[in-house]
Amino acid sequence: MESNPKPAHGPVTVDYASAPVEAHFDGPNYTIGIEEELMILDAETLELANAIEGMLEDAGSDQIKPELMESVLEIATLPHPDTASAGEELRALRRRVCETAASRGLAIGSAGTHPFAMWEQQRIVGRTRYRDLISDLRFVARQEIIFGQHVHVGLDDPDKAIHVANGMRIHLPVLLALSANSPFWRADATGLASTRTPIFRAFPRNGIPPSYRDWDDYVAHIDFMVRSRVIEDYTYLWYDVRPHPMLGTVEVRVMDAQTRVEHTLA
Repeated sequence: MESNPKPAHGPVTVDYASAPVEAHFDGPNYTIGIEEELMILDAETLELANAIEGMLEDAGSDQIKPELMESVLEIATLPHPDTASAGEELRALRRRVCETAASRGLAIGSAGTHPFAMWEQQRIVGRTRYRDLISDLRFVARQEIIFGQHVHVGLDDPDKAIHVANGMRIHLPVLLALSANSPFWRADATGLASTRTPIFRAFPRNGIPPSYRDWDDYVAHIDFMVRSRVIEDYTYLWYDVRPHPMLGTVEVRVMDAQTRVEHTLA
């Protein structure tokens, strides 16, 4: 994988706001990368801890990233040829953040929602994208204290990516059912297997996406929304599956975060 000068996906820094919708689907096909949104917890009380900045400073890796709230971190593997290889790196990343957390009196947890956390007690990360998101969506974004698993599959052709994303739409409900891992919300048993799902559904441009005829049709839709000032760039489409042109992948986003790595890989 390291011999490929342009990996199909992985931790990269991109100025999406100034980038056009360019296709970087330059293979190889069907590599897999996994992102997990994890909880930062107080080791004693298991309450969420607003501690991402210290975690990032200690971890010193661009595979460990902030999310909307200071009590959430994301780990992201590099591209891998299969789930066995991806799993090795995912376990190593989990170990790394657990060790970093322990050195600060913290712990790491993983599930689609925290059992008893209150969103009112969470601080927003001091990043322009997230501050702007709160400014735009207010309560809808502030109460989004949820944790997901995203899987990136590398592809070598933009039209193929559109075809795959279209075809994945019928599989999303099954993937959600298999991954449901968030029965609790605000210290209450909700009666739902995935409480994360209806909470995230408050976001715009969410759920099962529209289909596109081909790559040009997709680009035309994105261009129209950007010029209309509905979105800044395509990453503001939070659908359950989407092409990710800058990474050269199709990203499946419907799953709850898993407590066990074995379930993530499954």
